[in-house]
Amino acid sequence: MAQKAFLASYSQNKLYELSYNHHPQRWKDYTLPNNSPIKDINNWSKEIHYFNQDFSKASNDILQLPTNVGGIYIFYVKGPNLPFFENYILYIGRCHKTDRQNIRKRALEYQNDTRSTIREMMDTWKENLYYRFYSDTDNDRINRHEALLIRAIAPYYNEQIPDSIEVQQTVNAF
Repeated sequence: MAQKAFLASYSQNKLYELSYNHHPQRWKDYTLPNNSPIKDINNWSKEIHYFNQDFSKASNDILQLPTNVGGIYIFYVKGPNLPFFENYILYIGRCHKTDRQNIRKRALEYQNDTRSTIREMMDTWKENLYYRFYSDTDNDRINRHEALLIRAIAPYYNEQIPDSIEVQQTVNAF
């Protein structure tokens, strides 16, 4: 059976269709330094299923996140057949460490986020939605890492590109 015929037989496929734009030049242009600790999986949190068992609120693991750090976080969907490969980054965000913000508070804010894209991500992928974070307290570094990662990976649900370059309309010289 042809792939398109196979996929067409599942009426809900459009609901779960995401586009990914992998581009090696973008990876080169926005790569993190080789010695950056963020590149080491051991410096990231353990994998956390975002929702509890009935998908009504954040899991206990989210409720136990630290309150003394900020950092970079990633929402991703994880498939059950090859869970060590079937991971797709949906959203990359940052959390500054301030008196009023921390990684736990920021993660919990997504439960009530009203942005349509975030609601779609939460509702569509809740059964397979996972979360990881890289803790950091240097807000400038957090900003740089987030911008590089979003620009390199271009996750489906990130609508804004941080630190975007403003391009002015061209004007004829003569």
